[in-house]
Amino acid sequence: MINYGTAMELLFPTRCAGCGEYAGRPLCPACNASMPLIGGPACIRCGTPYPHEVEECQVCRDRIKHLDATVALAVYEEPLRSVIHKLKYDNGWRLAPLLGAMVAVRLAPRLAGKQPLVTFVPMHRRKRRTRGYDHAEKLARGVGQALGLAVVTLLERTRYTQAQSALCHDGRRSNVEGAFRAVNGEAQGREVVLVDDVFTTGYTLCACARALKAAGAVKVTACVLARDMLGAA
Repeated sequence: MINYGTAMELLFPTRCAGCGEYAGRPLCPACNASMPLIGGPACIRCGTPYPHEVEECQVCRDRIKHLDATVALAVYEEPLRSVIHKLKYDNGWRLAPLLGAMVAVRLAPRLAGKQPLVTFVPMHRRKRRTRGYDHAEKLARGVGQALGLAVVTLLERTRYTQAQSALCHDGRRSNVEGAFRAVNGEAQGREVVLVDDVFTTGYTLCACARALKAAGAVKVTACVLARDMLGAA
């Protein structure tokens, strides 16, 4: 007798989110093996791969404010670029538990037994209604579940903003300046893990970290799937 899961796979076979081939799983072995993981030393503040671990690097010096540390799973290259696109735009929220667990492995050594709150960079409610879900929230819940940490909504977006990808550096900074505020007061006196998909210039994450620090958070660590090195310069 064929069980429900097998029947669904026969009727609607799962494509790999990286290459699009029918794989029976979210990531095929080839794409999983070719993920551009950041396995070596990196800048503590911005997550940029570096010959040796540094507190801050030339990329983030004088730019990254309020954010204390960054943990990134991989560089923003294929196949991860396609995986993130599916997560965000192609009703790919079912990828979030797997991706959250993957980046949680990278994050876990930084926690050293601490129990921070996990939160996320929120969408504006208008965009969330259009898309039907907030991919960063789904990803944060994957991270929290993997590490046994509480996931709490600590931020809201106060105004609708343009897509950061369409803007220059200065435009990105002004686009998100003052665009977030803390809610519910739970950040007071706590360390916070702030989850998003991609760290490019870091301005969105810094704007969120600023709001969290203003609400009393003692440390904010960004946790992202990818570090975009081309857009960071």
